[in-house]
Amino acid sequence: MRSPTSYDAVCFDLFGTLVDADGAAFPGVREALAVLPPERWTIVTSCPERVARALVRQAGLTQPGALVTADDVERTKPAPDPYRLAVERFGLAPSRALAVEDSREGLAAARAAELDSIAVLRGRGSGFARDALFLAERFADIRWFVETNGSISFEIEPSGR
Repeated sequence: MRSPTSYDAVCFDLFGTLVDADGAAFPGVREALAVLPPERWTIVTSCPERVARALVRQAGLTQPGALVTADDVERTKPAPDPYRLAVERFGLAPSRALAVEDSREGLAAARAAELDSIAVLRGRGSGFARDALFLAERFADIRWFVETNGSISFEIEPSGR
């Protein structure tokens, strides 16, 4: 079943959500970014910009047109500043953007900035994800769709398929 809400933009956390500890893209990441229009997604990370861009290159990901890093904000996650800046750059109300995160701090930041979020559990229990509206075991379990009006929706499939 597709998400009950569609969004105009998606904000992805970088480390732990899109790339692993070795700097490799998690399964499904490249495919997801290829589906989404480049002007409709960004990376929101607590890494400095040079580290973030290096991780994106190392993982073989498309460089986002918009990137929010620790260099752009006074306070990083769990403060809402990075997500607030991201939606401001998109020119959107927070309710029109979705965050995809793998950490308690990132989910708290998204919630404080009034974004809905998907928590990527990666084998952990859902206890850390109390601020998330949606839960996915793995990034690859999220299927992305661009609707005819340009908005973005998703469905989360059960793991193990």
